[in-house]
Amino acid sequence: MKQTDNNMLFDTNEKKLKFVRKRNNIVMFKEPFYPWGTAHESRQQVLVAGIRKCKDAIKIVGQFYDSNWYDSIEALLDAIDWDWMEAAQR
Repeated sequence: MKQTDNNMLFDTNEKKLKFVRKRNNIVMFKEPFYPWGTAHESRQQVLVAGIRKCKDAIKIVGQFYDSNWYDSIEALLDAIDWDWMEAAQR
């Protein structure tokens, strides 16, 4: 079945941000990151516990480890693999 813009789950930043803020959602990143305390072990997914904002940065707080810090909400949303997320939610 071919997807159209009408049935996309994450076609707007508002939908993406709502998903990222919801507790217990799994977020997949495009690039692996190395959370503190995981020496030499990369991760690409975070089980969401919330979002933490600092003056000029934002990150996803996870239940076991957090994502990297990003300069803006747009940079955070751009780092997420929305194609994978869309396929996983279908």
